Amino acid sequence: MTDKKIIFFDIDRTLYDPDTRSIPVSTIEALKKLHDDPSVEIAIATGRAFYMLHNVEEIKEYINIYILINGQIIIKDGVTIFKNPIPKKQVLEVVENFNKNNMKYGFLGEFDETLNIVDDKGKEAFELVDMKLPKIDPHFYKDNEIFQMWAFCERDEHDYFKKEFKDLEVVRWLGGGFDVLSKGMSKREGIKKVLEIEGIPLENSYAFGDGDNDIEMLDYIPKSVAMGNASKRAKEHARYLTNDIKDDGVRNGLIALGLLDD
Repeated sequence: MTDKKIIFFDIDRTLYDPDTRSIPVSTIEALKKLHDDPSVEIAIATGRAFYMLHNVEEIKEYINIYILINGQIIIKDGVTIFKNPIPKKQVLEVVENFNKNNMKYGFLGEFDETLNIVDDKGKEAFELVDMKLPKIDPHFYKDNEIFQMWAFCERDEHDYFKKEFKDLEVVRWLGGGFDVLSKGMSKREGIKKVLEIEGIPLENSYAFGDGDNDIEMLDYIPKSVAMGNASKRAKEHARYLTNDIKDDGVRNGLIALGLLDD
């Protein structure tokens, strides 16, 4: 074991503000100070794949570890050290169901992403998190490992798909979108693997998040922080609450935890 500390950060509306399309200056300065401390590791825990991290380009030099696609892939020092694609049989079952229900959906691979079709609902969901629309390729799953699927519909329809995909995780995100990934996989599971690999005890870990897909992470880590702009459920599952992302939430949260000097 080690006395080293590790801090896990969500990206969208935690580090990165899609409203201003920028990372707050106070957050960048805070991460630089943390990076300069040899006893601290900085990790990203996100639903995005690595090729979708254009919005945090200016802070990548401060990041040691990436937990990607909600725990499906882990990268350390530029090397993939873990990956867990959805079994092909289950991918086929989801595709069949989505097609039967005339859904707009997409696929996340390790190196690329696609959609089966683009409409206003899909565009809106991607614009909410300032992500580029993927290319159209409804057959992407046939020749590529799939780590996650997503779909777009009205929020009151989400429960139907949770019942349909009992052997998979269905996680809501912004707008009308929801993710579909392997059962038991989450940011929390990715964090467990990282702590094991790094030999860092749970009590030396911290987490910052804002969304429903951060809940398991916020529950698992004893020193977890919800942003002031977090969802109601995320706030209920975090140990601490900091300011809004627009009000220096990350920096103030780090100061409150004793990880940064005021």
